Amino acid sequence: MKKILLTTLAVALTAGYVLGGGIVTNTNQSASWVRTLSRNASTGIDAVYFNPAGLGKLNNGLHFSLNNQTILQNKDVTTTFNYLSTNPFKYEGKVSAPVFPGVYAVYKMNKLAFSFGFNPVGGGGGAKYDKGLPSFEVPLSTVVPILQGSLAPLDQAILGATGTDPHFRDVSGYQFTTNFEGTSVFFGYQFNATYQVTDMVGIAVGARYVTAKNTYKGFLKDYKINAPASYGGWQTPGTYLRTVASTPGLDAVTKATLQGTAAVLDVQTGDKEVDAEQTGTGFTPLLGVHFSPMEKLNIALKYEFKTAMKVKTSINDNKDGGGLFKKDSTINSDMPAMLAAGLDYNILPALKLSVSYNYYFDKNADYGKSLEGQPVANDKVIDKNFYEIALGAEYNIAEKFIISAGFLHAQTGVMDVYQSDQSFSLTSNTIGGGLLFKLNEKLGINLGYAYTMYDKGSKDYTVPIGSNNVPAKDEYFKKTMIFSAGVDISL
Repeated sequence: MKKILLTTLAVALTAGYVLGGGIVTNTNQSASWVRTLSRNASTGIDAVYFNPAGLGKLNNGLHFSLNNQTILQNKDVTTTFNYLSTNPFKYEGKVSAPVFPGVYAVYKMNKLAFSFGFNPVGGGGGAKYDKGLPSFEVPLSTVVPILQGSLAPLDQAILGATGTDPHFRDVSGYQFTTNFEGTSVFFGYQFNATYQVTDMVGIAVGARYVTAKNTYKGFLKDYKINAPASYGGWQTPGTYLRTVASTPGLDAVTKATLQGTAAVLDVQTGDKEVDAEQTGTGFTPLLGVHFSPMEKLNIALKYEFKTAMKVKTSINDNKDGGGLFKKDSTINSDMPAMLAAGLDYNILPALKLSVSYNYYFDKNADYGKSLEGQPVANDKVIDKNFYEIALGAEYNIAEKFIISAGFLHAQTGVMDVYQSDQSFSLTSNTIGGGLLFKLNEKLGINLGYAYTMYDKGSKDYTVPIGSNNVPAKDEYFKKTMIFSAGVDISL
């Protein structure tokens, strides 16, 4: 049980921070994206991220774009398992990112453009689990039936030998306190060079330096069972067994068995505290091409290579969660290669439509996923690669005002064995909208809102208790809201 607890706690705090995009990749990288959801053929300043080959369409000079998003996400798991204190029980996870920046700068000079971007390309938020997760509680909930089932045969034996009934069969209920918080952010520092080959064709080459940082703080403590009243009621299981072991007249073998079991339970259910950090770096080359066969049409392709990365663990004040984290250990934390395609077309002077498509090569990356405590390659838990397709529309309602809306569908391809309460990937649909207010030719303000609705997911599994496998079920639910604002400046 200890191995299960420690492994699941680690995964729980590292997973689930992606706030828009693929399984581990964020693509919600500007306020313009939030209000349209489709920017892969952008020729604006946020093309630094979405379409660097399109930067040749900017006017000569300096251009800046400053963006922020506030992101709120709920991740709920409802678990059905007979031995939970409340069955079924809903575990609520809150993920928040009040500051999610996107900073872009471009210098355009005739056919050349040089650009820089800074943004959270992965993670970007913090998760809080006030009541833990089923993977925390389910193993602890099995202590009561184990005591009832495994030690109940000793009831009559101890009663017959000593005249005292230990009442193992009457153990009921458990309680504990837990709180865990984790943060994860992968910052990207991107540099691009763009060359406008002809009026119709632009090309770009770029590189992104990625810094990863995960933090973990939390505790699991005060685990107690409700022992029979004659033994004092609420107490640790080890204390209860040692009290029974001290019964006068008990034989040495039974006494040693009870004391040994108590020692094991002390370790498995004892207080644990963690304060750890994981850091790493990676490098992402990227290529892009932009094609404008006519004035009103833009077509773009971008390919980002895989970011191979490992994160290294450090421990603060020796708080390793009882062996949960190991100092200087490393774990794979790749970001996948990605192919992005986009098209936008002004079908009317005041109306522009756009289409974007992202394909993530998840199966060729290594996310550090484990099954039963053993690391596995992505292709063992992912059947099909993740993809997104988006439609956006912008309409000039006045000289200085553009309203916009978008729809994005994201399709996951993970296998059932991938899903867990700590890390689940769900198919989703996002709607977004907003406006662009152009104060003048050099200054524009973007405002946007997006809401993501996820398909519900579930997983059936069994929990071993003695020689029996007891059925359990997790049901997954998720929703995300994004509020965004940005300013575009051209000098």
